[in-house]
Amino acid sequence: MSSPSLPFTGGANAEPQILMASLSDLPAERRLEKACFPREDVWPWVESLWVLVKPGMVRLKMVNSGEMIGFLSGYQQVQGQIGWISSIGIAPAWQGKGFGARLLAAGERALGTPIVRLTVRASNTRAIQLYEHAGYHRIQTVRKYYVGGEDGLVFEKLVSAG
Repeated sequence: MSSPSLPFTGGANAEPQILMASLSDLPAERRLEKACFPREDVWPWVESLWVLVKPGMVRLKMVNSGEMIGFLSGYQQVQGQIGWISSIGIAPAWQGKGFGARLLAAGERALGTPIVRLTVRASNTRAIQLYEHAGYHRIQTVRKYYVGGEDGLVFEKLVSAG
């Protein structure tokens, strides 16, 4: 997998960079996850650690002026035909500015699969709008998927080859 990045020129008006995340990013990833998700959805630290070291995982970070402002993890399954985005988050101060869409697109490219899927809380309308705008459509409802009994909605996108 290559290391996708966005243009970055430095300075106050610089565009954030998308880079491969590594084990050294664990503290920043943990802080970001706690800022982005409800407490019950924050992964135990050992799962975050696993994502950052497991071979074959896609793990991307979005960085601005040295600060992690976004994170995405994913993996391939079904002999590389389906990619799953297991987590994506953008720091609250950076949401609503198109950075989630950029990180999502970079994750799709990094997965390199013809189909990409993800699961989202049924109540997370902002994320659902992002996914639908990016070309995802709902294919399944998983009852009581999340802690607390909320349903999870599975979305899928057919990614263009090439």
